[in-house]
Amino acid sequence: MFLFFSLGFYSLFLSTCSSSNHTVIPNVTISGNDTVTSPDTFQYTCTVVSSPVADISWYFDGIEISQVAGLNVTVNTTDTTALRTTQESVLTIPLTNSSFGGSYECRANNSEGNGNDTRNLTVLVSPLATIEDPQITVNETNNITITCNAMGIPSPNITWQFNMTDITIDMTKYIVSTSSVVGSDKNNEVTS
Repeated sequence: MFLFFSLGFYSLFLSTCSSSNHTVIPNVTISGNDTVTSPDTFQYTCTVVSSPVADISWYFDGIEISQVAGLNVTVNTTDTTALRTTQESVLTIPLTNSSFGGSYECRANNSEGNGNDTRNLTVLVSPLATIEDPQITVNETNNITITCNAMGIPSPNITWQFNMTDITIDMTKYIVSTSSVVGSDKNNEVTS
């Protein structure tokens, strides 16, 4: 609606605009802790401020969450004013494991444009160690090799013990070698 008034040499021009014409490109923010210990439940919250309301989607390592098993997403509209809408989308992982570590992205789009935010999740996994062939019989004068396979996130430190006493590496009695495998696995051998 436009109004025009003439007051002598002065002019006044008024215009009104409808609040429905006010638009905002989605502003996206993810909140939450970036570290979780397996098998705990985990959540990221994506807050989107926009006008009009935005469509919100989640991605894990570039794949849309709707295609990833074990992940749940909820979307709630938390606050609406004449100028903007605030929405929250909560991503929940009920039982975390190492396969859920990676990049999480929240994307929002409306008729005005797109917005996104990305976070990287680290899933800590308690160490698990196994000894290959735990019962070995050998002559007293022969060398033996005992292999320990351990995995965890972060990669575990391995300490060898004999009769509940730490083995000191002196290279005359014991030789210890360590090799890491891709990811969080570690192999450790002691030769005596």
